Amino acid sequence: MRTTKQSGNESKDWFAGECNRKTAEELLQRVNKDGAFLIRHSSAQNSRQPYTLAVLYQQKVYNIPIRFLEETQGYALGKEGKKNEEIFTSLDEMISHHRNNQLLLIDSKSNAKHTLLFPC
Repeated sequence: MRTTKQSGNESKDWFAGECNRKTAEELLQRVNKDGAFLIRHSSAQNSRQPYTLAVLYQQKVYNIPIRFLEETQGYALGKEGKKNEEIFTSLDEMISHHRNNQLLLIDSKSNAKHTLLFPC
């Protein structure tokens, strides 16, 4: 039954599938709007981190790992070990949530918050 949950992603406008990191970043840079995003298969290609969320904000692309939590059968954003992490039952639920609630974007220089606005 779990496979149907993942297989519905292909029809979503934000799902890029086998798109690699470089292509995803080029696509988002072409859109050139803060909050442009897509989900692609992770380069790591393992069951614990099957996807990556790529988000454009101020000309920078943030690549955020999406982890699959076997114990809860849910998805979580970012690296392991965070306190109070949000767990979503599907990628669709995760995207819907972050279209209405800001997502923390972290790089070496700053912490920014932005919502997901433009699926690519």
